[in-house]
Amino acid sequence: MTSSVKAKRPADFLIALPRVMGYTPVNSIVVQTFQNRQTAASLRVDLPPEDSRANPRLVADAIIRLISRVPGVDAVLIAVYTDEAWTAEDRPPRPQLVEAIVTRMASAGLGIVDALCCSGRVWASYLDAERGRFDENEKTRIDAELDGVGAPRDVEARAQGAPPIDEASSAQRDEVSRASAAIMHDAGERERLWEWSAAHVLWTDAIESTPSDIPPEAVAAMLWSIRDKGVRDCVLMLMAWGDDAGDRTAADTAMLRRGAAVPDGSILETFVGEGRRCPDGLRIEGAVRLLRHLISLAPLPWQLAPFTMLAWFEWARGQGSSAGDYLEQALAIGPGYELARLFEQLISTGRVPDWVGRQAV
Repeated sequence: MTSSVKAKRPADFLIALPRVMGYTPVNSIVVQTFQNRQTAASLRVDLPPEDSRANPRLVADAIIRLISRVPGVDAVLIAVYTDEAWTAEDRPPRPQLVEAIVTRMASAGLGIVDALCCSGRVWASYLDAERGRFDENEKTRIDAELDGVGAPRDVEARAQGAPPIDEASSAQRDEVSRASAAIMHDAGERERLWEWSAAHVLWTDAIESTPSDIPPEAVAAMLWSIRDKGVRDCVLMLMAWGDDAGDRTAADTAMLRRGAAVPDGSILETFVGEGRRCPDGLRIEGAVRLLRHLISLAPLPWQLAPFTMLAWFEWARGQGSSAGDYLEQALAIGPGYELARLFEQLISTGRVPDWVGRQAV
């Protein structure tokens, strides 16, 4: 997501944040981190209940520990999302809590972009007198710019974390199950689908199609193909970076299997988020739609690879919470699945892809 979203006033950040995060926060404290004036990771913690005995300093300390896991952060924007009733003329709620957070962030040497409160269509800054209601014209402008970088849409009704994937109809799943069984009984077809040349054609056709138009035989073949980790990795890179990326992955993987060192700048480095060039936002959005469709149709054991790949794409666009949820589902199916374990370790350390810092707000 290399395009910039121009924020003209504090309310613009509050308009953009739910789409940057992939969901609308509810009773939450959101910390948007920055690296050299560009957005990095978006962090969220629960807003303690108003009548709780939560110590504001302890809440602030917990947030600073989260921030410390994201490398290179030099500034933060704090946003409190609450359903507590107040008007644009009132002082926003939770001022003592926000003061403790701002003080802790500043003492850690972080710049404070702003500290904002949002409740419904009303917003206010804790740091100055700016406040008001959201402007529909500004929302339309920001939404159009976020559409251009492939940010998730329709986030108003989306819960925090990964959106659930509903199963397809039983008739559709039965068709895919029968096609899967046919592959399992055809040794030649199984071997053919684990060759990158055959899988490349299959997946390229699928990427260029509407997911619901892909026939069950092709769905089963796609699901079988990515049970081979070499093909899976090539498909992941194909969907992320474009047509030649799968071939480059196949070539570099073959070098590794021969015991040779891959050259600097190998596309395999992007598996762990290295590299400043961002995957195309619309390409990521298409990959997410396709993988969710495959999962909705797949027999349970065959959901492992697409769930893991889906987690990578969510992580690649900065949605660490959603990625973690999908990895949890993958590891529930296959606790020892190597790629899911790798991505889980990356996310648990707070690692965000280098290119996420290229997105400016």
